[in-house]
Amino acid sequence: MTKFYELSTAERIAQLHTEGAIGDDDLRVLSDEPALPTAVATNMVENQIGNFPVPLGLADHFVVDGEALRVPMAVEEPSVIAAASNAAHRIARAGGFRTSVRRDGITAQIVFMKDDSSSRSDNGDENVSVQMPSQVRQVNKNADGFAINNQQNHDSLQSDNGGLMTFVREHEAQIRKVAHDAHPSLQTHGGGLRKIGVSASAEGFSEIDLLVDPGHAMGANVVNTIAEAVARYCAERLGGLDLLMAILSNDARDQRAQSEARIDFDNLPTRDMDGEQVARRIVAAARFAQISPLRAATHNKGIMNGIGAVVLATGNDTRNINAAAYADLNEQRRTWTNWTIDKKHRQLVGNIDIPLPLGSVGGAMSTLPMAKLSLKFLHNPDASRLMGIVASVGLASNLAAMRALVTRGIQDGHMNLQYKSLAMSAGARPDELQQIVAGLRADPAKASLKTATNLVNQLRNTLK
Repeated sequence: MTKFYELSTAERIAQLHTEGAIGDDDLRVLSDEPALPTAVATNMVENQIGNFPVPLGLADHFVVDGEALRVPMAVEEPSVIAAASNAAHRIARAGGFRTSVRRDGITAQIVFMKDDSSSRSDNGDENVSVQMPSQVRQVNKNADGFAINNQQNHDSLQSDNGGLMTFVREHEAQIRKVAHDAHPSLQTHGGGLRKIGVSASAEGFSEIDLLVDPGHAMGANVVNTIAEAVARYCAERLGGLDLLMAILSNDARDQRAQSEARIDFDNLPTRDMDGEQVARRIVAAARFAQISPLRAATHNKGIMNGIGAVVLATGNDTRNINAAAYADLNEQRRTWTNWTIDKKHRQLVGNIDIPLPLGSVGGAMSTLPMAKLSLKFLHNPDASRLMGIVASVGLASNLAAMRALVTRGIQDGHMNLQYKSLAMSAGARPDELQQIVAGLRADPAKASLKTATNLVNQLRNTLK
């Protein structure tokens, strides 16, 4: 039986249609007609002049929590989809990925600073300057979400910062009503304001933190709408404090996805190394990423190759995911993955734990035809399910990259598809690609656009 990756694009689409994975309307979306009509595009961004297509492919062999999936990935870099598929196949033989998700909500910050209007000079010029805090004091919160750090912090809030904690305690019911009224439909979708917190910094800033469950949406617009409504309500009733801003935080520590994968040693060997040796080298490479900032940056890029491609394909916000993921790292935790050896079961074990504030409804997900189709390929998951799938793709991409690195080197797999890119850049037609790629592969040291162009010209001259 012909493997999926060996089919032509038309044959792949036909097979998906035969399998029932796509319908007649989806066929039209996948045709050569524009996937994004101008009438849609011009209302999504300012000054729209066209569309910027990125190849959409399917990573095969994924089994996530017992469900077999072909995962849509939008990416321009050669080998990303092939590598993820290869790793997923090895993982599937041991049962696939097992995921867990925590989706508590998004935090919005309503930030105040001391009202220094009385410090102005007679001519209206400012006599003081406000500096952004270099380090905000971390505060503990009780079960209701209120800051209860220590007496010094409490005194600061009471005196220097206008008694913000007392205000919030006394107006909690009204604040919750304002939040609800700002977006009433959110509660019907299972979301809403979950917690209210208060904190302060040594530099004179104080804030109200709102933890908002956005339902199955990513929730940026919803959370910002609620934050601004609550901010207006509080600012109108607080004296001595100047409202500075109200905005969600892209630090998504309350929206995390974990995935675990196991790979039998027997599914890891190369021609030159047995599976256990490969597994131990992968564990060593993962450990090196934890201690080397230089390596960690590239290690993490390999993870994001997979994550970013699925995020883009499903119409989610790639910038939001990048901000959330990298905000989670520090000198003690330089990457999101961990790899160990299970001696008893002779398996390599990988884990990923990463913030993924994703949505499955709303915004571009409900507007872009390709995004809607991508979610259909994933069996229209809810937001939590999508988080688990995306985390699994990141883990698979990490495995593929490290296995290549510690065995044959990263370029071997990369270059096969890079040769195709060079051939196409040189103007090779589809029926000429195979011969041009073979010519480039014959002398890798001289593979370049100039060489590819010469090979195209030679081929065509031969056929005259």
